[in-house]
Amino acid sequence: MIYLLHGQDTYSLRMFLDTLRDAVGMPDVRDANITTLMAAEVVPDALVNMCQAMPFLAERRLVIVEGLLGSLTGEGRAGRGRGGGQRMTEWGERIATFGETLPPTTDLAFVDGPLRPNHPLLRDLGAVAEVREFLPLNANELRGWVQNRVMAGGGSMTTQAVHLLVDLVGSDLWALAGEVEKLTLYAAGKAVTAEDVEELVVSAREVSVFAMVDAVLEGNRTVAMSSLTRLLEGEATVAYLFAMLARQVRLTVLAKDLLAKQVPQGELGTRLGITSAYPLRKTLEMARRFSASALQRLHRGLLDTDVSIKTGALPERVALEYFVAEVCQPAGRAGAATRR
Repeated sequence: MIYLLHGQDTYSLRMFLDTLRDAVGMPDVRDANITTLMAAEVVPDALVNMCQAMPFLAERRLVIVEGLLGSLTGEGRAGRGRGGGQRMTEWGERIATFGETLPPTTDLAFVDGPLRPNHPLLRDLGAVAEVREFLPLNANELRGWVQNRVMAGGGSMTTQAVHLLVDLVGSDLWALAGEVEKLTLYAAGKAVTAEDVEELVVSAREVSVFAMVDAVLEGNRTVAMSSLTRLLEGEATVAYLFAMLARQVRLTVLAKDLLAKQVPQGELGTRLGITSAYPLRKTLEMARRFSASALQRLHRGLLDTDVSIKTGALPERVALEYFVAEVCQPAGRAGAATRR
């Protein structure tokens, strides 16, 4: 059987490829019957000969070709190689014959990243292969995926926890799978709650950072200082919090500019480089709520604080605490809470 596996969802693609690996036979003979070739090192004649070899003490053989279609046009994981046009013609002429020459004991899998719908070889391969495109899951599909993953591991998770986890991690199934496993083990037979997600998921630190940034912009000294102290008493370092604070202010400034330019809603996350729903929603909320002058003033204050730390004028924790306290002072935040 011939397969073309491509798309952005590399997790699901690799899981499907693992099922093809499992079909080869017993684990102790799989390595001898699975061959993986990179695009730069494969030519049609050599590939045909490799596919025609008989399995060794196994039921099947599996030949995997990584990044071939992408290498011919500059898409996928491989860049366009030398002689791309000539290679495209050569492969196009030979692909039609693969179905006739492939033994029933061999599976051939072409594996690529995202490909354009009008890729010249997609139609040719579609005539002889099973084509599977692995697209990123939408929010509802991600929640269902998480629930199924948790149940498959013998655990359970509250609806609120599922929603929060998906909001924080986004569509990266590799990351989601790791977080689900960690949360299930931590719960030890109990249902995973939203509190568990907030405590264990690394991305959840951003939730507290957002609360601190919001309090600073509002001039709420009590909340800002208590949030800062709580974060520092945990695992967060001054360098981490300062970097997160600076990053969030910078993203908010950029978001405000994009909103002013009326960039379509669906493009904002990509333009800002934010893939998770929660951070994007909070960033846009801040951009809409606070004036450009307030954000720019906060940005300048962060720069001054950075200079103080790097020149040794103040210890790093003292410098950060002084910055937060100063911005939250009535005189220090003149205009900082100015609404748009």
